Amino acid sequence: MRSIKYRPEIDGLRAVAVLPVILFHFNNDLLPGGYIGVDIFFVISGFLITSIILDEYERGVFSFSNFWLRRIRRILPALTAMVLATLVVGSLVLYGSDVNNLGVHGIASLLSFANISHWLIAGNYWGHAAENSLFLHTWSLSVEEQFYLLFPLLLFIALKYFHKWVALIIFFLSLSSMFAYLYGTQVHPSATFYFLPTRAWELGIGALIAVTFFLKGQVQINNKPILSAIGMLMIVTSYFFIGGKEGISPLLVIPVFGGALIIAFARDADNIINRFLSVSPVVYIGKISYSLYLWHWPILIFSKQLASNQNTVVNPIVVIAMIFTISALSYHLIEAPTRRNKKVVPYILAALLIGVIFSYYLKVRDYAEDTSFYSKTESYGGLYSVNPDQEWPESTKKRMAGITVSHSDSIDENAYLTGGIKKLYGGEKPDIVVFGDSHSLMWAKVLDEIAKEFSTSISFYSANGTPTFFSVPPVQETKGTLFFSANEKYNFDKARLKYLAEWKPKVVVIVSSWRGINKKNTGDLIRYIGSIGSKILLVEQPPVLFFGDKNAPQYFSYLGLTPVKESKQYIHHVNSTIYKNGVSLVKQIAEECDYCTRVAISDIYFDTDKVWVIDSNDVLYIDDDHLSYSGALKAKARIAAALKTIIQ
Repeated sequence: MRSIKYRPEIDGLRAVAVLPVILFHFNNDLLPGGYIGVDIFFVISGFLITSIILDEYERGVFSFSNFWLRRIRRILPALTAMVLATLVVGSLVLYGSDVNNLGVHGIASLLSFANISHWLIAGNYWGHAAENSLFLHTWSLSVEEQFYLLFPLLLFIALKYFHKWVALIIFFLSLSSMFAYLYGTQVHPSATFYFLPTRAWELGIGALIAVTFFLKGQVQINNKPILSAIGMLMIVTSYFFIGGKEGISPLLVIPVFGGALIIAFARDADNIINRFLSVSPVVYIGKISYSLYLWHWPILIFSKQLASNQNTVVNPIVVIAMIFTISALSYHLIEAPTRRNKKVVPYILAALLIGVIFSYYLKVRDYAEDTSFYSKTESYGGLYSVNPDQEWPESTKKRMAGITVSHSDSIDENAYLTGGIKKLYGGEKPDIVVFGDSHSLMWAKVLDEIAKEFSTSISFYSANGTPTFFSVPPVQETKGTLFFSANEKYNFDKARLKYLAEWKPKVVVIVSSWRGINKKNTGDLIRYIGSIGSKILLVEQPPVLFFGDKNAPQYFSYLGLTPVKESKQYIHHVNSTIYKNGVSLVKQIAEECDYCTRVAISDIYFDTDKVWVIDSNDVLYIDDDHLSYSGALKAKARIAAALKTIIQ
């Protein structure tokens, strides 16, 4: 067994891993595959941990307690410092519900299950909720910490009882994990991204290198410089060509094996890859890479939060300088002094306990911004929804606190099967039928008022959390929606078609969250409505605000938007491609369909690049993309004019 010697090129490889991660998080268009740096870290960790265990086992000095105490001294001091600092700053500057989530993720980060908590709460790594989580990056640390807890036990048993088969055991376990990963990328991408069983193969490859190349001396291989250069090429090209926006990719095997080639074959000092990775500035970045990884993400998120709330641009050079300065201080003042100091363990555990207690306090603390200076913010969608179950999740109820949400207790609980909710002002069969999701419900009271003014009958066939469009004839899916079981949704779709055919209304109003819908999804229903002789009125989606799924009145109060009499107030919006595609889709359908009419409403709320959100004391939104009743009233005249033209 070779003694463990310091390899500067491995620190250099850490630099090659961490810098792309920072660039990717700064702006994922700069380096689409920069997130792959985390996978390189996994390979390095698997190699180093296995090398240490093998060395100590061969010398007869290995003990689990010493191993885990070293991991505590290596990982927890800087992690705990970052978590505590982020908790303190976050509790002072973040919006209330974000502070609650900060507490949840703080506990998970400190106790090594951040990967699980982010999967359960934030979901998709590429989604909005995850991108705004200050502790999102700690998911990978939790994966490593779970590996450090379990792998030494496995390796010790293998060395003690199956010494000749150690490499084979690690090989088959890693291969099984890789197959699970490849399968999971297709069927369960989010869970595959976060969980140890589908990530263990990356650490396992590093472990396999340690066992194969260094247990009985280095294996003699020709062309090491070429192999290590190929490894570097595999990593660097992956940063540019393996994007993450579509989810976790099976192609990650390329950079992972590239990292393995460098660890295995770039050992010699005359190797060109070794010389590059051993340059002092590169090695230094590698040495502080752990602190860089820890601190870069909360600094980036806080700077983006500041830019969004103040509608300003934060100088990226200032942000980068802050990241490197704080990371260097973290390395020299926290990491380096505590790594080999056995006396600091009680202090580390005490700081960990303080972090957990503080996180729990933030988790349970009740935050409520003062909204008393606004007029009552009202939403009447619940009066018109045909969901069989109107019981909202507790998280939604909390988010809607302070908003008057009207619900009807008298609706037939089978309304989704028996013709929706009918308002018969001028006949027994409705002249107007409203189709849609929660976005149609935010217009429902306004549409109801318009129909009453026209003495025209109307029926609402709208449901929260339920797709507006479906195939004709309907197909039963395996999964339900927020309120419908799969069978209820199937029956709902059949009922919608049945009553459309029976009523043959003059106009079907279709309102939807158009984001994420493509033209193919809409075709069946659009054609069917035309085939029964009805006209279609398509209503655009209002602008989407920048702050995500939050209570709008409370968030406006958090931003300091106090009412000004007879004055309009504006904030910026999410001018995303997906939103613009939704607006374009409505326009395209109307242009290509001779029985379709579009009502453009987004311009009512826009003022150049900002969105009208407060009118005197009235709040026009209830969250980031749903209008309040006051907000919907602003477009009433335009919708009424379009309906009048079609009906008359």
